[in-house]
Amino acid sequence: AALPGPAPADWAQAPLDPAVRAVLVGFDEHFSYAKLCQALRYLLRGGPDCLLVGTNRDHRLPLEGGTAIPGTGCLVKAVETAAQREAFIVGKPNRYMFDCVASEFDIDPARTIMVGDRLDTDILMGNSCGLTTLLTLTGVTTLDEVKGHQESDCPARQSLVPDYYVDSIADLLPALGD
Repeated sequence: AALPGPAPADWAQAPLDPAVRAVLVGFDEHFSYAKLCQALRYLLRGGPDCLLVGTNRDHRLPLEGGTAIPGTGCLVKAVETAAQREAFIVGKPNRYMFDCVASEFDIDPARTIMVGDRLDTDILMGNSCGLTTLLTLTGVTTLDEVKGHQESDCPARQSLVPDYYVDSIADLLPALGD
């Protein structure tokens, strides 16, 4: 989306699609100020009846070599800040995604394992859904972080502790062959 005109007054006057009833914020490598303006205008026009939905709150996406790029959570936070309201997150750690899958398939939480590399999304969702959790240390989480949460008396921090951990998902390959 391009800004329609050279001045903020022009940006605020661009036509809006009357059928839009929700703003969805997901990963967008072309996120721009123009899109942020458009999202805010839809949310202001629709008020509380216009849904603000985010896919996830990941603040960083780890890359090989220990580098990272901003995650979708940064984009969600930008729209939330502009709109002065909080998005409903449909992805991890919200259990909404698990509930949708569980409603379609016969899933026994006692026989289901959540594998992930983030405490604040993957492990938190698995624990809140009653799943066994397995942390892989190939993402943004360190074993020292896990130990800090494990030693805490805070229930919120305890909910971030996985049942098991492995250095890499590749460590599971021998067990999958059995």
